[in-house]
Order: sequence, then structure tokens, then C-alpha cells
Amino acid sequence: MNFLQTLTNGEEGLFKSDTLTPMQKMTLRFVVVGLLYYGFVVVEGMIMRTYQVTPISLIPPNQYFAILTAHPLVGIFGSTYSIVFGAFLFLVPFLMKKPLWSIKLANWTCGLVGIGTFTFWFSGFLTHYAPLYTLYWPLPADFTQFSVWGGTFFIFGIALVMLGTVFFVINVFKTITYTPEDREKQPASALLSSALGISGLKNLFRKNKQEHLVSLPVAAIARGTVDTAFNAIVILFTGVLILVYMIA
Repeated sequence: MNFLQTLTNGEEGLFKSDTLTPMQKMTLRFVVVGLLYYGFVVVEGMIMRTYQVTPISLIPPNQYFAILTAHPLVGIFGSTYSIVFGAFLFLVPFLMKKPLWSIKLANWTCGLVGIGTFTFWFSGFLTHYAPLYTLYWPLPADFTQFSVWGGTFFIFGIALVMLGTVFFVINVFKTITYTPEDREKQPASALLSSALGISGLKNLFRKNKQEHLVSLPVAAIARGTVDTAFNAIVILFTGVLILVYMIA
């Protein structure tokens, strides 16, 4: 009981959840989800390493490769994405000294990433969906090698994660480009141009250099978010394409 009390309330009860702001609660949710799935990855990694040394009778070879497929994705999406998303959604408004555009949308991101990761992890752990150790399976898919239902839930889980990622991207750029009501209005296009480095590129060819509206750390987050957006679009489109093919 003492361990559980320390875990939930902190050392000597110093953690007071009722004193946290909505922003702090949102960030903490991302961290908890990320650490939870990091634990999943550690356990799965030990199972797979044990299986390579001594095959486990409860896990047939085809299910082993299904676990192998889900394992890195749990680490990437469930753990890394959650922690990084939470950190960036906290840092952007903190560095720009203005509120996050939508805490509600951030909570949706956390929920979708968490539920989506559990869905494809559960599918990969219990079913025989193993698309050549990758998300991409050249169509037409070979249904003799995996369960159609397993594949359906696997792709559905990935789609939920990517939808949460899209919400994250929207939240980051909306936070960068909007101006709070109590401040002097700044053009959204100018803020976006500064965040993406376009204004800096133009300064190379100007005699009168323009001041950057966005700090370097925020610009770095924005450019990384662009990569995340492209990644989400490609994976979401591919996953939905495979899902439609399997259902049809």
C-alpha cells in the first residue's frame, strides 16, 4: 500500500493533483501514456529475446512475427510519440508566452494515440498479422498468411494514432499562428513563414534583414512537425487503402 500511495501521491504526499493546471494535467497524461507503453516494449523485447534463445510453446512462429511487427510501432507511436507530443504541446505555448490553442484537442490527441496503440498492439500480440515486419504490404495482400480480422484491427489502430497525430499538427501550427486577444495582432502568414524558415531564407537575399517573429526552438519544433504531418498522411492513406481492400 505504501508503494501505491507513493506512486500516486508522490514522496510524503507532495504531489497534489488538484493543484495542477489543465495544461499540466494534459502534459502529464502524455508522459504517463508514453511510460506505460515503454514498459510494454521492454516486456515484449524480453519475450522476443527469450524466444530466439529457447522457443516458447505458447507462441507459434507466425504469432512471433506478429509480435515482432507491433513491437517497434508500440515504441515509436505509443511511447516516443506520446512523450514528444506532450513536450512540444507544452513547449510551444511556453516559449511563445501564450496559451495553447486547444487543450481539448491535445487531450483528444493523447486519447487517440493511447487507444490506437493498444488496438494494434493487442491485435499484433494475439493475432497473426505480420505484414513483412512493416506497415506496408504490396496489394493484393496475401490473406493466407494472416488473419483478416487481425489485419483489420491492426490497421484501424494505426489509423487512430495517425488521426491523433493530425490533431497534434493542427494544434501546434494553430498555437504558433494565432494572436491572443490582449496582444497586438500579428499576421498568421508572417508567423508561419518565420516558423518554417521561409523568412530566414528570404533574409539571405535582402539588404534590410527582417526580425524573426518565432524563436529558434519553436521553429525547430514547427519544422519537425511538418515531417510528422507528411508521415501521418502517408501512413494513414496506406493503412486506409489496405483496410478498404481487406474489407471489400
